Amino acid sequence: MNVLAMLEIDGDTEPLLAAVADLAQRLGDPDGLLLRVVAPTDDGMVLFQLWQSPAARQANADDPGHADALRECGVLDLMRSSRSRAFEGATLELFTRSA
Repeated sequence: MNVLAMLEIDGDTEPLLAAVADLAQRLGDPDGLLLRVVAPTDDGMVLFQLWQSPAARQANADDPGHADALRECGVLDLMRSSRSRAFEGATLELFTRSA
């Protein structure tokens, strides 16, 4: 069962976006990650990740390399606050529109 994880991070938007891009570079494509979407907000940024399963999401979170990469890229130092939610049973639908 897919799970959609949403993380909102408050802080200075541009440095946060740069740090999250650095984090993605450090981590590559974790096993079980299907989709990553990052967007700026008025107060920082939002990150959506679609995982193949709750177990894949948890395995990534539990990986010591993930914690190391978070510290090294500077995200933890840049965030003022954060909120997260997870939605099990998420589906991905892609649409192609013809002009």
